[in-house]
Amino acid sequence: MASIFNALHIGYSGLKTSQIAIDTTGHNIANAQNPDYTRQRVVISPNTPLNTTPGDIGLGAKITEIVRIHDEFVYKRLKSSSTDNEYNQFRKETMDEVSSYFPEIDKNGIYNAMQEYFNAWNDFSKNTDDSALKINLAQNTRTFAATIRDTREQIMSVQTSLDDQLKTTIDEINRLGKQIAEINIRINTDEAAGDHANDLRDQRDKLELALSKLVDIAVTKGDLQPDTTVDRHLIESGDAYHLSIGGSSFVDGPTFHPIVYDRREGSAFSNIYYQRQDYEKFDITEYVHGGKLGAILSLRDHDIQQIVDELDSYASSMIMFTNNLYAAHATTRMSGNVDIEADAIIANTELPIDANGSFFVKIYDIDGNEVAKRKITLTDGATFKDVEDAINASSQADLNQINGRVVINDDPNVPNTLASLDDNLDGIYTNDVDDFLTASANGRFQILMNDDKANEGYTFAIEEADGENPSLFAGALGLERFFDGSDAHSIGLNRALDENPTRIGGNAAPIAGDNGVANSMIELQYQKIDFYMPANSDNHFSNDTLSGFFRMSTTGVANRTAAVHSAAETSESLLNAVINEFDSISKVDLDEELTNLMKYQTGYGASAKVITTIDQMIQTLLGIKQ
Repeated sequence: MASIFNALHIGYSGLKTSQIAIDTTGHNIANAQNPDYTRQRVVISPNTPLNTTPGDIGLGAKITEIVRIHDEFVYKRLKSSSTDNEYNQFRKETMDEVSSYFPEIDKNGIYNAMQEYFNAWNDFSKNTDDSALKINLAQNTRTFAATIRDTREQIMSVQTSLDDQLKTTIDEINRLGKQIAEINIRINTDEAAGDHANDLRDQRDKLELALSKLVDIAVTKGDLQPDTTVDRHLIESGDAYHLSIGGSSFVDGPTFHPIVYDRREGSAFSNIYYQRQDYEKFDITEYVHGGKLGAILSLRDHDIQQIVDELDSYASSMIMFTNNLYAAHATTRMSGNVDIEADAIIANTELPIDANGSFFVKIYDIDGNEVAKRKITLTDGATFKDVEDAINASSQADLNQINGRVVINDDPNVPNTLASLDDNLDGIYTNDVDDFLTASANGRFQILMNDDKANEGYTFAIEEADGENPSLFAGALGLERFFDGSDAHSIGLNRALDENPTRIGGNAAPIAGDNGVANSMIELQYQKIDFYMPANSDNHFSNDTLSGFFRMSTTGVANRTAAVHSAAETSESLLNAVINEFDSISKVDLDEELTNLMKYQTGYGASAKVITTIDQMIQTLLGIKQ
């Protein structure tokens, strides 16, 4: 039954409703500059009316809920765009740094050093007996090799830095994941009675967005709950919560499963692992993408590693082909720098020796006359021991023991070639250069001039057979070295030549005026040679000139840098568009809030007027009683 006190309660409900609405509006205004805050709205509905005749009598208003204006679909696009943008921006910054180590346009760097190196060979070819030219060649070689080493070291420092950043990024990801799990506990507690933990959800969204910038995440939050009666953009997430990284559960409601990093076997770098509660680990490196972490992995394991591999391939081929040509310089001793097994089939090794290639072993007397020459042609089944036997063979019986795996063609123009070659040379394996072992299990190939013949002025050389497949036998084994090392990290002028540049030889035959080796070195810069990349590289093999391969590599760096710049610009534009859309839905509009404030203030004043009126009515009734 309606009464005057019902009317008083109606006024009170209006005051209370307007007060809560004003509080909520003030909360919005106070957080207007908070980028992680989502505006909130009160939902006002009438109290359950009093059912009477002739009709229901209203009992005022109430706040049924306070909701935040949040569109989960737009928020997912914001996270995805943030992931892509962070990925591309980080790649852009890193590739800008890497590309700065190839300053070829400023006539600096490796390409310019290579040109100066070949110019020094050209000068040297004019007089291979001039010590000053030898010193000049040595200095340009040192500069060339040092430039290659320094460039690789700088690139590797970027790669190492990325691995260090990987560790700190994973630590940050785990910290955020743990905080999300803790907030989930608080949200579940606060919403157990059916209320909305709006500010806690904002905090969780803030952590999710920060996490999405670090790595691509997949989040499910139960059934979405739209409410177009409040706002057409209101699509809130449900109560469930599950977040995964790389397909592995990271946060499951209040439970947190960290990801860990550990040094991968045979590498200086770390991989990423999902760790179960029983501490069992699973490698998820290949399944982690996007964000800063995905960019780190992509750059470290692919982009930068590709650049390092190409630089190593360039230096390795420079070393091998240069040394292969330098083996034509007559000497009394050649000692390899590669460990081999005597019975290993050459074709089955990783050495870039052509299993069907040919080379000559030549002997010169003290006057520089060629006195012996043997052509050695390899076959698919040839072993290093077969090559040793081919060099040492002094009779037809010895040749027959090779069983056709190495073919020997004696030069008919040189008398008694077969015998004279054996009289002068020994092809051996040895672990110790002073310990002459004929077949060491793990040794290094050496060819030595017999002491007696060496004392008489005899020398020997290895030269590729013209017009046939080059074997690269001498260069691959490092039998006679102008360069030491095997890649861009270790390339350098041969130590003996570095200590005494006057020992550099530009001649093939040991006679004054011969410049055969120097001319071959000059021609090397114009010849197409083979460049071998690691098996896991995107480019396994290439055939090009030294300058062509290097230009290809540096062009690749420039193209990758330009590509990431373009991707970064595109992703940034897309992110800005999504941010604008998200802000238009969820961010505080001060004009709208001030309008609401005036509206609720007016409602509060009107409700107060109702109470004043009821008070006057009560006073009138009390006056009648008196």
